[in-house]
Amino acid sequence: MMSIQGQLQHLSKDTLIALIDYLSEYYDGVDELIATYLALSSEQGFTGGAVSHSRLAKQLESLTTSDDFFDYRDAHMLHAQAVSIVQDIAALAEDDAEQALVLLDKLLERHGQLFERVDDSGGYIGDLVREAVQLWLQVASRVRERKPEARNWTEAVLGYYTHNDYGCFDSIISDSSCLLSEAELRDLAERFERDAQAALRTDMTGKYNSSLSHARLGLSQAAKALQDIALYERSVLINSPQPNSFQLENLIRYAIELEKFDRAEYWLQQPEWHTNQGLQTSLKNLLLEKQGNIEQLKANLLDEWQDKPRLFTLDAYWSHADKNEREDITAELLARANQLDDSEEVLGMLLFTEHLDAAAEYLITQHERLADSYYATVLSWLDVFEEAGQTLAVIICYRLLLLDVLGRGYSKAYRYAAHYFNTLLALDKKKNPDYRELENAGEFIATLQAKHGLKRSFWREAGYPAKGSKA
Repeated sequence: MMSIQGQLQHLSKDTLIALIDYLSEYYDGVDELIATYLALSSEQGFTGGAVSHSRLAKQLESLTTSDDFFDYRDAHMLHAQAVSIVQDIAALAEDDAEQALVLLDKLLERHGQLFERVDDSGGYIGDLVREAVQLWLQVASRVRERKPEARNWTEAVLGYYTHNDYGCFDSIISDSSCLLSEAELRDLAERFERDAQAALRTDMTGKYNSSLSHARLGLSQAAKALQDIALYERSVLINSPQPNSFQLENLIRYAIELEKFDRAEYWLQQPEWHTNQGLQTSLKNLLLEKQGNIEQLKANLLDEWQDKPRLFTLDAYWSHADKNEREDITAELLARANQLDDSEEVLGMLLFTEHLDAAAEYLITQHERLADSYYATVLSWLDVFEEAGQTLAVIICYRLLLLDVLGRGYSKAYRYAAHYFNTLLALDKKKNPDYRELENAGEFIATLQAKHGLKRSFWREAGYPAKGSKA
């Protein structure tokens, strides 16, 4: 599916104007945001027109040197300006790759100044710079085809990798196979390996060895560019001859990505896995799936689920199981549901298998064990039970949500609690439900008043007395 940005690029100018006009009238605050953005664009030269090196150079200068600061709420506005520039540079590259590369160099060399203008908590600018890095590699490769000696391409890549204070150039080496030759990448790898060995000889007792980290990461990135599993393994083993489970996971995942299944199996057999057998099992199953050994994968997943029934495992098994296998594991779930310890997992699995009557019954009978469930999880149950018309299960969900807010005493959320409370009143009046063994509406309210009667701001929000009864 084409992204929103991609779809907008195909719209005519008149259609875009109509869309923006509609949004400005329909949503509060959008008109103000648009007006602010247009003012900034006009002031700083972001006004469209023909794509030219001189215009883009001026826009880049403004983008990276202006004193205007954007907090996290407005970061998207600076991001929109930067995106516009990068898109125009990409368009320019179609006709003049050399000029486009000069502009991209300017943007990447000044990316630190761009970060200083914004609170990038949302990651807008970081993502934009990483996209610019990818564009730089593509444009540089085009320039190199026509002018191989235009610059030292290895040093250019290495320069960006070395000046990486904001983590935007983490993958510039691993993605550089379009620009650098195999021989250049191997020379780069040898340089990093020598640097790592030298850093290891430096006494850094009790200190972080940044030189070693820089060299090891560079070596691993060069290995990825070359798709060389042996080189990648050396980048890990150079100072970790016995990798921990995190390092083993990286080794295995990369071996599987390259379809070097023998190396993945080797690392899966290491004794260090005794500290994290769950992750080892997950990686073994991933290997089986990539190898196409689905029967063994299903057997492993079924054994794992029978030993410890979990939704994650059931989901993985379900995606490979046939109709009869699904029916068998569902029957086992229904038979074992009330004996299993993790109530949230059980309810999740019953909903996953679409046994909604059984799920509702389980919630009704086990609701006390589900009292500490995360509110987003309860909301997801609520949606399903409302659609299925399971009134008593819906009531329990609303009670769980209400009790969660009041139990935490989070006054800012009392308006939500009041909504839950009044929804319960409406359900009682409209549906006249059979509460079975549960407290009926009046009893539940009395219990609520006795326990939370002092939370007067909630009762005011709900429009109900904190004590006594309401006719």
